[in-house]
Amino acid sequence: MCFYGKAMLTSYKNLDSVIKQIENLIVKKAKGSFYNLGSTVTLSNELITLGEVRLDLIELKEVIEETLSKINEEDRVLLEYKYFKIIPNIENFDHTSRNYFRKQVKAINRFNLKLQSLGYTEEWFFKKYIKIAFINGAYQKAVSEEGKKHVV
Repeated sequence: MCFYGKAMLTSYKNLDSVIKQIENLIVKKAKGSFYNLGSTVTLSNELITLGEVRLDLIELKEVIEETLSKINEEDRVLLEYKYFKIIPNIENFDHTSRNYFRKQVKAINRFNLKLQSLGYTEEWFFKKYIKIAFINGAYQKAVSEEGKKHVV
C-alpha cells in the first residue's frame, strides 16, 4: 500500500501556512543578522536550507494540485471532501454509506497510481519530503492507521 499519497493529501491543507511561516522566519533571521553572534556562514546555510524547504513545499503543493486535476472528477470530489473538507455540490452525495468508503479506497489508490504515472514515486517523496517534520508525521499517521476500519 502506498502511504505517501495519503500523507501528501493530509499535509496539503497546512502547506500554505507552513510556507508563510518559513518565509517569515527567513525575513526575521535576515533582518536580525546584524545582532547574530554566530558565524555568518552558519546563518547563511540556515537561510539557504529554509529557502530550499520552502521551495520543496511549493513544489509539493503544485504536484498535489496537478495530480488532482488529472484524476477523474468523482475521485477528486471524494478526496477533496475527505482531506480538504470541501463539501461537494453534487446531488445525492452520501458520505455515510458503505459504498462511500469503498469509493474512498479506490479514489486514493487511483490518486497514488496517477502520482506514480507522473513520475512522483515513493522514492521521490522520501528523498525530498520525509525530512520535513509535519509531512513525516502525516506519513507516520497514515501508516499507523492502516487496517483500521473506514480509514482512508
